[in-house]
Amino acid sequence: MIVSLSTPKQRIVAAIATSLIIHVLLLWLPRVELPSLKPELPPLMAQLQAVERAPKLPKPKAARKKKTTTPPVAAPATPVTPVPDAPEIVAASEVVASEPLAEVASAVDSASSVEAASVTAAASPLRPPLPKHAQLKFEVRLGSDGIVVGETRHTLDFDEDKYVLISTTKTIGLARLVKAFNLNQTSYGVSDGQLLFPRKFTEEKIDDSKKEFHSATFNQATQMLEFDNAPAVALAPNVQDMLSILYQFPPLPAAGDVLAVAVTNGRNLERFNFEITTDEILITRMGKLHTVHFRKLQAPGKEGLEIWFAQEYRLLPVKVRHIEASGKIGGEAIIIEIRVSDK
Repeated sequence: MIVSLSTPKQRIVAAIATSLIIHVLLLWLPRVELPSLKPELPPLMAQLQAVERAPKLPKPKAARKKKTTTPPVAAPATPVTPVPDAPEIVAASEVVASEPLAEVASAVDSASSVEAASVTAAASPLRPPLPKHAQLKFEVRLGSDGIVVGETRHTLDFDEDKYVLISTTKTIGLARLVKAFNLNQTSYGVSDGQLLFPRKFTEEKIDDSKKEFHSATFNQATQMLEFDNAPAVALAPNVQDMLSILYQFPPLPAAGDVLAVAVTNGRNLERFNFEITTDEILITRMGKLHTVHFRKLQAPGKEGLEIWFAQEYRLLPVKVRHIEASGKIGGEAIIIEIRVSDK
């Protein structure tokens, strides 16, 4: 007879009794193991084995260096104003040798003996022979020590007794975006290797869309200086143009002297009186230079001009300063590169 579990209390009591009976059976009955469905993994074993080393290769025997002795170089008895051949190692850091300009000028401020010779010779510096080929590069600055607004390049070439001298100036960088300016000047004539005797000078100025052209012809037959846009005038002795004057000067007067030179700019003829300082130190990107300084004596209301010639570089121009009629410095062209060749 099965007792009916009609009430919840009876069902709870029956569940507890059933649970106790099952636990007793599990404790006292023999253990039964069920078969495992997963394969057993082999035990993890670690074994250290020696690794075969690559055979040692014999080291190559180093060749023995032969000792060489450099004979001492005797210093010259009398230092001469040099034009070094090595590319801008000391001061002219941007000069790169190229054909046909194989001889590249570099600064020599580290050579104390050369500087001493330059200072000694400053009392009466001589004009060395001009190189057969020369290239000079200047940076153009606005005002005195102002920002760089342009560049000027000079080329001088000789063919026997004839010379051609070309100058190009233009604005660069942001300055060119503001104002496009180009100035092209040419001087050509004859030379004895030291002095220039112009026969023709031309100047072309392009200022944005405005263009100007001027020229002067040195007519030796008529002894007249002929302009394209002005009446001719008498040809003064040893007259120069605005470009040849930078490479022209003969053996120089002593310091403090005044040198008078007739100069044409392609529009008229003027007489410049230059006051001279024979040994003035100039600091440039090519180093410290001993210079001969020419300063035009400026009359009231007239434009001024100053030129610095480097004694270390055959008295080639290394700085040009333009002074406005008001006396204010308008701009400066300062050397950054020189290349010369005598071949």
